[in-house]
Amino acid sequence: MKQIKVDNLLFLKSIDELLKEGKTVEFKVKGNSMLPFFKHEKTIVALEKLNNYKKRDVVLAKYNDLVLLHRIIKIKDNIYTLRGDGLISKEYVKINDIYGKVVSFKTNDKKIKFYKTKVVIWLLLRPIRRLLLKFIKRD
Repeated sequence: MKQIKVDNLLFLKSIDELLKEGKTVEFKVKGNSMLPFFKHEKTIVALEKLNNYKKRDVVLAKYNDLVLLHRIIKIKDNIYTLRGDGLISKEYVKINDIYGKVVSFKTNDKKIKFYKTKVVIWLLLRPIRRLLLKFIKRD
């Protein structure tokens, strides 16, 4: 597959347009904020635009001047609280700030077995996740 490098702003504009047309968009994850599930330049995610999102969905969202691929950890009064699986900090966005939801992903052409169960366990381990991340291979 041919790879193309594109400026982030142009990239996000293109993603937004394609998602609004009802298309699925795939791209490689950049960064380690979603460890242990999504790995920098190794995980490919597929996004789709939805009308509503629920807790535990991973979404691409605009937050201040950043665009983040993070998990919804809480929804209250139309405010979506997001956090990267490998982070402590939270972000607060509205539905208009969400581009789309990750509907599938693969790392090294492999899908994670028991993904939903592992996510629930990972979320419950929040107090010790930072320690656990030290033992997770990043590359």
